[in-house]
Amino acid sequence: MKILTRYILKEHFAPFFLAFFTITFLLIIDLVPKIIDHVIDKDLPVAVVFEIIGLNLAWMLALSVPMSVLVATLMAFGRLTSDFEITAIKASGINLLRILVPLLAAGAVLMFGMIEFNDRILPDLNKRSRLLWADISAMRPTLVFRSGVFITDIPGYLVLIDKIDHSTSRVETVNITDTRDKTKPQIIVAEYGYLEMTDYGKNMRFTLYNGEVHSLDTKDPNEYRRVSFERYVKNVADVSSELVRTDSDYRNDREMSITDMQSRVDAAITATGPFRERMRAALDARIGTVLSDTLPSDSTKPLSDSAAMDQVRRDATALARQTDRGYQQLASQQKIANKYQIEIYKKYSIPAASLAFVLLGAPLGILTRRGGMGVAIAISIVLFIVYWAFLIGGEDLADRGLMSPFWAMWIANFLMGGLGIYLIYIVATEKPMLAFFRRKR
Repeated sequence: MKILTRYILKEHFAPFFLAFFTITFLLIIDLVPKIIDHVIDKDLPVAVVFEIIGLNLAWMLALSVPMSVLVATLMAFGRLTSDFEITAIKASGINLLRILVPLLAAGAVLMFGMIEFNDRILPDLNKRSRLLWADISAMRPTLVFRSGVFITDIPGYLVLIDKIDHSTSRVETVNITDTRDKTKPQIIVAEYGYLEMTDYGKNMRFTLYNGEVHSLDTKDPNEYRRVSFERYVKNVADVSSELVRTDSDYRNDREMSITDMQSRVDAAITATGPFRERMRAALDARIGTVLSDTLPSDSTKPLSDSAAMDQVRRDATALARQTDRGYQQLASQQKIANKYQIEIYKKYSIPAASLAFVLLGAPLGILTRRGGMGVAIAISIVLFIVYWAFLIGGEDLADRGLMSPFWAMWIANFLMGGLGIYLIYIVATEKPMLAFFRRKR
C-alpha cells in the first residue's frame, strides 16, 4: 500500500509544479503592462522591476497553490483513468477513498502551510508592495527634451524649446512659463542658452542669453512688467526622477496578521456595547421627557392644546432622529468588524480550497477520462470562475451586511467540497449521476 501511496503522490508532483509555474507566469504577465508603463515613463532600474515582481509573487503564490492542486488532481486522475490504472486498483479491492487519503493529507499540509504564509509573510510583503508602488507613482517622469515639443512634466512649468543640440546642451528659441505663483505668472523668452543638470540630477539650470522676462499680476491686470536681459540664469528645483523610498506605520486590512485584525474586530464589537446602553438610556430619558412635559395629569383626557400637540410632534421627530443616528453608528461599527472578519476568514478559506479541490478534482478527472493539461485547464478555469464568483459576491454581500462574513468566505469551499463528495460516491459505486437523488425519492 505504501508503494501505491508513493506512486499516486508522485503522479501529482509534475502536474502540480507545471500548473503552478504556468498559473504564476500568467499572473506575472497580467502585471507586466503596469510595470512597462512605469519603466518607459520613469526609467525604472532593472533591480526595482524585479523587486516589484518579487513582492507581488506573494499574493500570486496565495492564489496559484490552490489552483495548481485542482489542475494536478484532474490531470493525475485523468491519466490514471485513461490508462485503466484506476480500474486495476479497483479490481484489486482498493477503495477510491483509500487512494484519496494521502492526497487529502498532502492537501492539509499545503493548507496549513499557506495559512501560516498568509498570516505571517503575506501581510508584510503586501505592505512593502503598496509602499513601493506609491513611491514609484510619486517619482517624476524622466525628462526627455525634444525640439518643438512642450515639456509638461515639471510641476509649475511649461517649457518649449525650438532647437536642442544634445551634444553641447545648447538650446535655441527658449520659452519658459512659470506658473508656480498663480497670481504672478512669468514668461521667459530667450534667443539661445545652455541647459545643465545640477546637484547630481536633482535640479536643472537654464543659462539664457538675449531675452525678456514678462510678469503679470492677475489681481491687477494693469500691472505688467517686461525686463530685458543679456544673460539670465533660471534654476528649476526638484526635477529628479530618482526613486525615493518611504515608510509608514499604517496598514490596511490586507497588510495585517490574523491577530491584528481580530483585535480590531474585538474593539469594534466592544465599542457597540456601551454605546447601546447609552443610546437606550438616552431614548428612555427622551421618552420620559416627552410624556411628562406634554401629557396632562389625567392622561385619559384628549389633548386639546395645539401647542402641546406641536411639542409632541417635535419631540417625536427628535426621538426618531436620535434613534436613526444611533443605529447608523452601530451599523458603522458592525461594518468595520465585518470588513476585518472577511479578511480573517479569507486567510483560512482560500488555503482550505486545496482540500475542496482534491475532493472535486479526483472524481472529475476519473469521469472525464482525460489526462491532458488542456482538458484539466479548461475544467479548472470554469471551476475557478465559479469559485471566485462566490468569493467576490460573498464579500460584497458581507460588506453590505446581507451575509455573515463566515458564510461569505466559506460557502464556495462547502459547495465545491460537497459536490466532490457526491461525485466520489458516484464514481465509487459506479452508479448514474442522479441515482442518489432517485433513491432518496
